[in-house]
Amino acid sequence: MAGFYGADIAQLRALAKTMSRHSERMTSLSVELGHLINNAPWDGRDAVMFKAKWDSEHRPMLKKVSNELQNQAKELIRNADEQDKSSSGSSGSDRSGRGDSNPPGDPGPLDPDKPDVDVPGDVRKDPDAGDPSDINQGQIGDCWLLAGIGSVAQVLEREGKLDEFLEEHMRPVGDPPTHWVVTLYEDGEPVEVTVEAKSVDGGVRGADGEPNWLSIYERAAAEHRGGSYDDIDGGFSNEAMELMTGQSADKDGELNFDDIEDKLSDGQAISVGTEDVKDDDFDWVWESDEVNRTDVVPNHAYVVVDVKTNDDGEKVIVLANPWGPSGGYMEGDDDLKSGTLELTEDEYKENFDSVYSVDVK
Repeated sequence: MAGFYGADIAQLRALAKTMSRHSERMTSLSVELGHLINNAPWDGRDAVMFKAKWDSEHRPMLKKVSNELQNQAKELIRNADEQDKSSSGSSGSDRSGRGDSNPPGDPGPLDPDKPDVDVPGDVRKDPDAGDPSDINQGQIGDCWLLAGIGSVAQVLEREGKLDEFLEEHMRPVGDPPTHWVVTLYEDGEPVEVTVEAKSVDGGVRGADGEPNWLSIYERAAAEHRGGSYDDIDGGFSNEAMELMTGQSADKDGELNFDDIEDKLSDGQAISVGTEDVKDDDFDWVWESDEVNRTDVVPNHAYVVVDVKTNDDGEKVIVLANPWGPSGGYMEGDDDLKSGTLELTEDEYKENFDSVYSVDVK
């Protein structure tokens, strides 16, 4: 277009999101291949040489590609932010010294014919704010966000720090609030996002079916990541943890119970992801890349509640499904997906392949 300089900001952000997503998929693929190669029933000289070449050449190459995709995604975001600032001419700043990422927000609804729902009162005072069973996901594919935030809230509640955290990170505007100013983090730096005191129809609710503090966080995340609830449809829980805390979060492959227990003992918030069902992007992945329990949701994130010894003397991991304690059904699937899971280590490893964690302290 003659006379046009710069870039389409929305397309830059969309491209960055796609690059970041494929970076994570590359990492997951590397972890999955490594697990299969190391556990393949194959012995002898050729096996040793093949595994050595995987560890010394192929796995580092996949990691390099993943890191480069992530770096390019961050560069695109940086360019989009600069273009946005240049286009708006905004000189305002928040308490972090950075510009307010959004004016009072109104993310696009899931259904234009269904109005948003008011979120009344001071939702920071929710007595169940740190309870993973008080999350009821709704119709948005943001289990990654809710599991990440829910796991952080759970740890803060156990340490008696959740009320203080919410006071510092959620600021009401008006009495009763008409808007909320939510402090999120981008690359470890605080960013204030202002949103209306509303929740989209079909958004997250508490176990009682009413909007709660998570409804505001979900709205702020949607506003921050692009301005639409579609922008939080898909992601990884380490991103949610970093968005909420500003701390660098880890994404690991399959860990054993001892490793997960150590993280819990260190005060880390943890969520886990189930194995992926084949999709259009990786339709060549073998059939074993699927959950093998009918009560487990594929392509889904859960909050790690505990690792304990059950009444039968077996060590089990306790997981909370963001769908709520009653669980639910997938479209076209008659099997109930449990709201709470207690799995032995073998059962856990057969169904989960990713661990996300952040040091809340």
